[in-house]
Amino acid sequence: MLGDVCSLQEYKDFYHKTVFYGPLFDLPTDAFGHLGPSGKLLFSSHDKYDADNYAQPLGKIIEKYNIDIVYGKRELVSEFDITRHNTIEVINVGTHKMNHKEVDRFKYVLWEKFAFESKGYEGNWDFEQYLRIAIPYLEILEGLYGRTPEYFHFSHEYMGMPSVMSVIADGRKEKTIFVAHEVTTARSLVENHPGHDISFYNLLQLNKGQKSLEEVFGSQKQNYRSELVKRAVHCGKIFAVGDHVKDEYLFLVPQTPPEKIEVVYNGVSAKQIDMEQKLRSRSHIEMYADAMFNFVPDAIFTHVTRLVPSKGLWRDIALLYHLDKIFDANNLKGVYLLVSTLIATGRSPNDIMKMENDYGWPVLHRDGWPDLIGSEKYIYEYLQVFNSRSKAIKGVFINQFGFNRHVCGMRVPEEAEFADLRIASDAEFGFSTYEPFGIAQIEVVPFGGVSVMSSSCGSAGFLKARFADAPIKPFYILDFVEAGRKLSNTALKNLTIQQRTAMEDEILSGNAKGIFDCLPLGKEKREQYLANALKYISRISWEASAKSYISF
Repeated sequence: MLGDVCSLQEYKDFYHKTVFYGPLFDLPTDAFGHLGPSGKLLFSSHDKYDADNYAQPLGKIIEKYNIDIVYGKRELVSEFDITRHNTIEVINVGTHKMNHKEVDRFKYVLWEKFAFESKGYEGNWDFEQYLRIAIPYLEILEGLYGRTPEYFHFSHEYMGMPSVMSVIADGRKEKTIFVAHEVTTARSLVENHPGHDISFYNLLQLNKGQKSLEEVFGSQKQNYRSELVKRAVHCGKIFAVGDHVKDEYLFLVPQTPPEKIEVVYNGVSAKQIDMEQKLRSRSHIEMYADAMFNFVPDAIFTHVTRLVPSKGLWRDIALLYHLDKIFDANNLKGVYLLVSTLIATGRSPNDIMKMENDYGWPVLHRDGWPDLIGSEKYIYEYLQVFNSRSKAIKGVFINQFGFNRHVCGMRVPEEAEFADLRIASDAEFGFSTYEPFGIAQIEVVPFGGVSVMSSSCGSAGFLKARFADAPIKPFYILDFVEAGRKLSNTALKNLTIQQRTAMEDEILSGNAKGIFDCLPLGKEKREQYLANALKYISRISWEASAKSYISF
């Protein structure tokens, strides 16, 4: 996302310099590895490296606070357009041995200015590191760049709030912006309540303007992330990535002036393709499906996602049962590719090759490393039960990061690449229970695919607005929340897993035929959907969405 925004020409024209500021998480043996493969190290106090006398403005700060500073540059490149890039600067601060008197002094400032009590969170290093980097923040900026530039201070989520609070405490509130990629309090409640989005969003609507989130759900003070996010009300502006996020924040902090919060949607980066390119990508996925299940699918369903509870993956599989009956009745075949893993770096190619040869990964899995770990086991079990019962649709769980022959095995065609999953897909599923925006859900749209999502996704409102006058609507939105609209506060709070599951299945059953009818099945319909996508692609681009970042 940051590469897509920061590489826009409009952004670069407005912001002449961009600085990423954060903690020094680790200390690699190679000093030049601090900033990643595209980084250029300029200064590291820990490694005693100084490319151009940066010790002069930074040395006194390092000594005063007993910290380490790593400073350098890094190249950000748009994922789909390598001609779009921007060189940004990076400052990482190591605070493990920080002067405790300075830490205590700053904690007092937070209490005095913002009524923020640090006591109770001090044993949590995640909290402590983001608080500590805030202490020298302004001094480091001014040491490197001086006081004269016009600074805009963006807090991305709770992590940046202490640094932004230090700016506000210094009397510079106007150019402070909290970027709400989510409301952490809302996420926690949605994920942990048996009723998920059905309970939470209905309770929000029932109590809107009457009770706050904490009056309905109880105090959330034990959650330091929630307490930091609540202080965003002191910022000059709050950017919410979706309509739900704005409602959630006003539910959490009702005294927030509504005009302070602006909905700033994300966007999609995508290259324009023609039908020949689409068919080429499709042939790669068709060959992959045929190698696994011995049929060429008429429809390709995908879900590329992080493996977290809020993604609602059980809803995908519940829908597949209903679609399977429709496909079977119409003599059609379908394949569902779930690409998700708990291992962000992915499994090693050698492990993948061995599992593929030994027992047929990823069609078949085994419990335990290097295969299924944690909740991956349960997802596979759900999908295996479906595969044992289905007639027309088969699913595969690819618990690996990426998609090509090197990382996903010999069944993958040699020319295939990750982009094929987005280009070839007829429909990307995304029935999240909590999804502030959801870029992945709409990544198939520029290529003529359909986004089949829940109304709890922020990108649902985004697509409705952007394609309001389009002849073809490349999305199908299921409103699971509607199922609980008539329930009382008490019933919603006490909603059980069994009750929620029954509600979900009724929604899925009632919408399965509608989803089937909107799929771009067949060559003629795929051509129509692709032409429609190319006509409206500019409306969902980062160029269209990122204008809010420079409209002050």
